[in-house]
Amino acid sequence: MTELRVRDLFSLSGVLGLMVGTMSFFMYIFANGMDVSNLDRALETGAIAGGVTTVVFLCYTSVRFVERNRKMAEAAVEIDPLDRLQALLQSVEESSSSLPWSKEQPWLISTHVRRDRGVMTVDLHDLDVKQSRFVVDQIIASREWIGRVRIVTGRGLNSKTIPKIRPMVIERLRGVTRELNWELLMKKGSVTLRPIGDAPTLRKWFLRFIFLGGPITFAFALAFRDLAGEGSYDQGLRVGIVLGMVLSGLLASYRERQ
Repeated sequence: MTELRVRDLFSLSGVLGLMVGTMSFFMYIFANGMDVSNLDRALETGAIAGGVTTVVFLCYTSVRFVERNRKMAEAAVEIDPLDRLQALLQSVEESSSSLPWSKEQPWLISTHVRRDRGVMTVDLHDLDVKQSRFVVDQIIASREWIGRVRIVTGRGLNSKTIPKIRPMVIERLRGVTRELNWELLMKKGSVTLRPIGDAPTLRKWFLRFIFLGGPITFAFALAFRDLAGEGSYDQGLRVGIVLGMVLSGLLASYRERQ
């Protein structure tokens, strides 16, 4: 995992603000013409848009940076989830040896429970419906530590009758995804469970809102006041305050993903 440093937050925020400011400058020119008289206003618009973007992004990433470092400092040394899952499903390998096709197509922990492109993968090929259900139940019971997991179900093309394993897996998972804060991503031959994390507590949300709300609301208020122009300063100021508070509330509501 790449280490993120404090100066990286400022660098990323500055680059993003520069990009947004540049785009805003050219959009203003394209919308109002290439007259020299428009250049000052275009520069002002670009500077305001870039500055607000920098402030918002810097505040948001700073909160995430602090919370991430605190979480990593408090985290205990844990066993690799892949090793834990392989140990948990060892009994499946033993019981699957009695299946009629096990000599030609054995279900092995070393080949069917693996990490594929960084994602925990469990392949249900070469298992029957009963054993597949047991595997899915073990994955559900391991929600707290397993993280993102991909379950290869196949498409049932080799089934003598209608597909059974994939419908069973989908039905079983749909009943628990909301309760366990999982997002179910379905593809033709597999399903992926992605943890969406727990919603922040009211206390954590309020602390985030206080930290984010001040600078973001202040930046929005000044930006919309200046963009509103003479005669509309008050209206622009009020709009900026409202939008800044709304954005701060939304940013404070993000979930911690595993």
